[in-house]
Amino acid sequence: MAANHPRQRRLAALLLTAFAVPAAPAIAQTTQLNEILVTAQREDAPSRTGTTTVIGSAELNKRNATDMANMARYEPLISVPAAGIGSGNIWDGAGNTGFNIRGVEGNRVSLDLDGISLPDAAPKPDGNTLNSFGVGRDYFDPEIFREVRIGSGTSAAGAGTPGLGGSVSFVTKSPEDYLSATRNSYAEYKFGYTSGDKARMHALTGAAGFGALQALAVLVHRDGQQLDSKGSAVLNPDDWSSDALLGKFSWAPVAGHKLGFTVDAFKSGHDREIKNKQLSLYPEGSQQASTTRRTRVSLDHGYTAAAGLLFDSIDTRLYVQDAKVEDNTHAPYITGGRPYTRDISTGLYNKSVGIASDAGKQLNAATLLNYGFTLEDLETRRPWKEDRLVVGTTTHQLTQKNRMADMDTLKFAAYARGDIAFALAGHNATLTPGLRFEHRKLSPKNLENYLIAVPSAAKELKDDSDSYLAPSLGLSVELTPSFNAYASFKRGARMPSGADRTSTYDSFSYTGAGQGYGVLGNAKLEKETSNAVELGVKGEPRKGVQFSASAFHTAYRNFIEYVAQPADPVNYPTLSQGLFRPENVARAGIWGVEMSSRFDLGQWSAPLQGASVAVAAGGSRGTTTNDRTGKKGDLATVLPYKGSATLAWDDPGQRGGVSLTTVHARAKQAKPDVVSGATTVLFAVPASTVVDLAAYFNLGKNAVISAGAYNLGDKKYWDYASARTLAAGTTATALADIERQVKTGRNYAVTFKLMY
Repeated sequence: MAANHPRQRRLAALLLTAFAVPAAPAIAQTTQLNEILVTAQREDAPSRTGTTTVIGSAELNKRNATDMANMARYEPLISVPAAGIGSGNIWDGAGNTGFNIRGVEGNRVSLDLDGISLPDAAPKPDGNTLNSFGVGRDYFDPEIFREVRIGSGTSAAGAGTPGLGGSVSFVTKSPEDYLSATRNSYAEYKFGYTSGDKARMHALTGAAGFGALQALAVLVHRDGQQLDSKGSAVLNPDDWSSDALLGKFSWAPVAGHKLGFTVDAFKSGHDREIKNKQLSLYPEGSQQASTTRRTRVSLDHGYTAAAGLLFDSIDTRLYVQDAKVEDNTHAPYITGGRPYTRDISTGLYNKSVGIASDAGKQLNAATLLNYGFTLEDLETRRPWKEDRLVVGTTTHQLTQKNRMADMDTLKFAAYARGDIAFALAGHNATLTPGLRFEHRKLSPKNLENYLIAVPSAAKELKDDSDSYLAPSLGLSVELTPSFNAYASFKRGARMPSGADRTSTYDSFSYTGAGQGYGVLGNAKLEKETSNAVELGVKGEPRKGVQFSASAFHTAYRNFIEYVAQPADPVNYPTLSQGLFRPENVARAGIWGVEMSSRFDLGQWSAPLQGASVAVAAGGSRGTTTNDRTGKKGDLATVLPYKGSATLAWDDPGQRGGVSLTTVHARAKQAKPDVVSGATTVLFAVPASTVVDLAAYFNLGKNAVISAGAYNLGDKKYWDYASARTLAAGTTATALADIERQVKTGRNYAVTFKLMY
C-alpha cells in the first residue's frame, strides 16, 4: 500500500521527534525460578499491585509452547481460544486468536511484542459477531522470546499497550542474555520435534561482543502438519512451515548512552484441505493456501543521566511494522443445479509506524515519577474478492465485498504515574497514582470499495475522533521485607476500532440484486469501559515459600455486539431481509479469586534439596445484562475453575531435572446468550484432568536434552475457551464438529541443544 503525502509528513515528524530526545536506560536483570526476568524501576509499581504472570523461555520449552496455545497451559483463569480449520465459512482462516484472561478475550485483551502492538483480531460480520474471528493472530515464533508477561485484569496507567481486560507482552531475546564481562561470544544449535503435529524445528542462535558493540541473531525454521486429535472425526489436513528471524545490535559509544537496532521477521505458510465442508453446495470441500507475514524494524536510543532536570533515564523507540495475513480459497460449488468454481481471496493488512518514549525521574527520596507517550499511525485493510467461474464456459462473475472500510488510524497516548513511599502503621507503604490519556482519529479511505452492493452505506462514514482519561490507584504495604499486601483500582477504556465501526457483509451475491440482507457498521459507537478493583498479597512470606493470592471484581459497560435493526426503507430499501449493526448493548460483571504458591522443600529437609511443589488455582463468575431488553444471564466467556499442581526436582549439581504436573478443569456449559439473543443449546464441555511429565538433562557444559510427555493418561478432553460455542451434538454434523475440537491425546516433545 503506497503511503500518501500526509502519512509521509507524519513519518518525518516521528523521525525528528525520535532523534530530538535522548533515550533508553540500562536494563537490570534478575533471576527467579530459573527464568530470566527483566525489571526496570518504572515497571515495579504495576507488578507490586496486581497479578502478573511471567513465563520464561525455559518454562515455555517445558510446556511445549510452539505457539500461543500452550503458553498458559498451567495458569488458572487464562486460556488461548482458537479458530479451528473449517470452523467458519470456507473463506475463513484458522489459528490462535488471542488470550482469554479472567473471562475477557478478543480485542479486549491487548497483545504487544517488545512494546509494539500486534494487529487486532479480525471479527466476522458475516457471522454476526464481533467476538468470533476469521483470521488467526500467529505472528511470531516463541523461540525468539526471552519471556512472556501476562497481566490479569484492566491495565494500570503505564508504558506498553493497555488492555481492557488484560494484557500480554512478548519480550524478545537480547545480546545481554548471552554475553557478559567474561564472555564475548555464544553459539547454539537447537533441534526440536513434537509428535502432536509431527513438527520439526531447527534453530540457530549466535551472539558476539566487540567492545561497546554487541550483536544477536536467532534463526528458526519449523515444518509440520495439522494438530492431532483424540476425537473420532476426520481431521482437515494442514501442511505448514514457518521461518523466523531476530537480529539485534546494541552499541554503547559513551557512558550513559545506548543505541539499539532490531529486525524481527516472521513468515508462515499453510496448505489446508477443508474436508468437513463436503456438503451439497461444496461436494469436494475446499482447499486453502494461507500466508502470514510480519516484519518489524525498530531503532532504540537510550540515555541515563546522573540527575537530569526532567528525567534520570529515558528510552525512545522508533518503529515500523508490516503485518499481513492472506487466505486464498478454491472450491467447486453447486447452486441452482449449476456447477461453479469459487476462488476467494481475503486478507488482513496492518502497517504501522510509530514512536514511544518512557522516562523516569526521582523527585526526592520518597517519590518517583514515571511518564511517557506513544504516537502511532496505522493503516488497516481487509479485502474480500471472489472470482466465480461458470463451469463449462469462460464466464467469470467477479465480486468484491471487503469486510471493513479501508481505515487509517492516528493514535496518541500519554501517561504519568507516581510512586510515593511513606510509613503506614509502622510498615513501609507505596501509593501509586496514575493517569493515562489517549486520543484517536479514524479516517476511512477508498469508500468506493465499501459495501459496493449498498452504495448509500458509504455516506455514513466520515473522519471520527475520540479521547479518554483512565485513572489508576494502587497501594502496597510491606508485611515483611519480601511480602506485600496490596489494593488497586483501575479504570480502563477501549475505543471502537475501525473494524467495530465499519465491518460489513451483504447477501446480494447470493440473493441477487433485488432484495437481501446486510450487516453495516455504526459510526455512533461509544467506548467500552471497565472499573476494576483487586485486593491481594504476594511475595515471599518466608524463605523458600512464594505465595500470591487475589480477589477481584470488574464492572464492564458498553460492550459492543451486533443487534438486529428495524427495517429502513427510506435509506436502505433493498435490505428488506434483515439489517444488522453493532451497538453498545451490554454490561457485565466478573468477580473471582486466584492463588499460586511454590515451596522449595530443601528449606525444611536437606535430603530434599532441589525439590519443589507448586500449586495454582482460580475460579470466577460472570453475569451480563442486555441493556436493550433488560435480560440478565451468565457471561459465557468466563472460564471454568482450573487448578494445577507441579512436583519438581532440579539437581543441585545441575545435572538435570524432572517435573510432574496435573491440571484439572471443571465442566461447564455456556448458557443462552442474552446479548445476541441466541437460544441454541450449546455443547456441555466436560471436566478434565491432564497429567504432563517433563525432564531435562545437562550433557556436560555444552549440551542439553529436554523431553516431555503430555496428556500422559491419553485422556479425551476439550478446551472450554475454544469449544464453548459448539452446538450440542444433536446432528451428525454437530457431533463431527465437537469431535474435531478434541485436544491431542498422549503426545511427546524432545529438544536437543548444543552450545558453545
